[in-house]
Amino acid sequence: MPELPEVQTVVSQLAAALPGATVASVRLHRPDVVHAGRAWLTRHVAGHAITAISRVGKRIILHVAGGEIVIHLGMSGRLTMEQGDAPLALHTHLCIRLVDRSDELRFRDPRRFGGVWCRASKSEGNGEFLSTLGPDALSIRVPVLRQVLSRRRQIKAILMDQRLISGLGNIYCDEALHRAAIHPLTPADALSQKQINRLACSIRSTLRAAIKAGGSSFRDYRSADGQPGWFQISHCVYGREGESCRACGATIVRSLIAGRSDRKSVV
Repeated sequence: MPELPEVQTVVSQLAAALPGATVASVRLHRPDVVHAGRAWLTRHVAGHAITAISRVGKRIILHVAGGEIVIHLGMSGRLTMEQGDAPLALHTHLCIRLVDRSDELRFRDPRRFGGVWCRASKSEGNGEFLSTLGPDALSIRVPVLRQVLSRRRQIKAILMDQRLISGLGNIYCDEALHRAAIHPLTPADALSQKQINRLACSIRSTLRAAIKAGGSSFRDYRSADGQPGWFQISHCVYGREGESCRACGATIVRSLIAGRSDRKSVV
């Protein structure tokens, strides 16, 4: 958390606000939040225009003339547009001020599981940080998903492995598997073609519905304009342990799978 829908919501909002803006200055309040390209970020980004905003998995990419700034929100990160004269919230690590604008982009990450990676061109720097990611969960095709699921590992463990499929986390794995009627402990290579087809549709439809609702907010997540998401009110299982399943009426229980919590209905 945040996962693909939350990150996509932030990207969509920033894509409407930032392209064409020129960076006036970069203020780094905690240097170790930048894991690569710190010198380029602090010395050379100012004066360059932000040309586009994009997403790869859970990563946000600010395309700046001459390079890229990749931001991973981790567990508690927020990337928001704030007024430049507004007080800095605790744990704000990076501020990017813009030319002839009163607002600025701020990155805040209390738990510091996220971070920033920069590179001056596509041929150097943080390429590995993006190249190790699997196909995007929002657009993965059935043949690719079938190949990914050919491993004898628990299905949820595979779906959460960013090297195999990028963008899914605990929330949307639970939701997609429940909606596809697949038990999270099922060995991935035991799934039938029909189940794989159903899962592919479930992943895409769940993510699209969550994006439309602005993502899910429980604790930390807020969009670029500081607003919470609302998809949590539509969750079938995540965050509903002890409640009744909306499909079968069984009680939803919580268990640990691949080191992460899982929610499923049990009669």
